[in-house]
Amino acid sequence: MPWVREHRRSKPYSWFGTQRVRRHYRRPQGAMWIPILIAIALIVLLIAIF
Repeated sequence: MPWVREHRRSKPYSWFGTQRVRRHYRRPQGAMWIPILIAIALIVLLIAIF
């Protein structure tokens, strides 16, 4: 995983203002889908039970 150094970025949903980003590892792209898949699986499971 690539390492992200400390920097400043614009705040989300804001035209002005910045927020400080600490050093961290950039998450791999595949990791974003895991919580989504778990949520879909839970919903399908609940529908199947009831």
